[in-house]
Amino acid sequence: MHVTTIQHDTPLGMMWSTWTDRGLYSLNWQRPDSEVASGSTATTSPASTAQQIDNFRGQIDDFFRAGKESFRDVIIDDTGWTVFTAEVYRRCRTIPPASTMTYKQLAKLAGNEKASRAVGAAMSRNRILLVIPCHRVIAAGGGLRGFSAPGGLSTKRLLLQLEREGSLTQQQLA
Repeated sequence: MHVTTIQHDTPLGMMWSTWTDRGLYSLNWQRPDSEVASGSTATTSPASTAQQIDNFRGQIDDFFRAGKESFRDVIIDDTGWTVFTAEVYRRCRTIPPASTMTYKQLAKLAGNEKASRAVGAAMSRNRILLVIPCHRVIAAGGGLRGFSAPGGLSTKRLLLQLEREGSLTQQQLA
């Protein structure tokens, strides 16, 4: 298995994407550890992974420039996910930029409308931020809850603002 880690300089700080032969394994603001995707089985060639990485570099730049990138064509490595978690993440990826959905709505789409707490738990373990847009999942009353990335709810608020307004000002970033 090939593993590649790429740094991405963003207005919200340095991010790292980790790629396996199966696709994007993680994207977050914490530097990844060395134990990645143990037990992963290759399903794509290293050449196609390299092409995905090249495409992704442009997509992440576009996202932070205008907030409109959906990352829908990014192939992800789902190693270690349960069937329910994989379905929650798949459904979460369908939430359009600048839109939100409640934990309960996402649970219903994933097949169990009573599993909103399980959806919240899945969102808290999301290792592929932005691509699996957990920042678009909100509480029933419309409030922001739970975002484990650095900056917490402030970062979640900034990401939603970026998607709605198409840019972030220096004042917003301060």
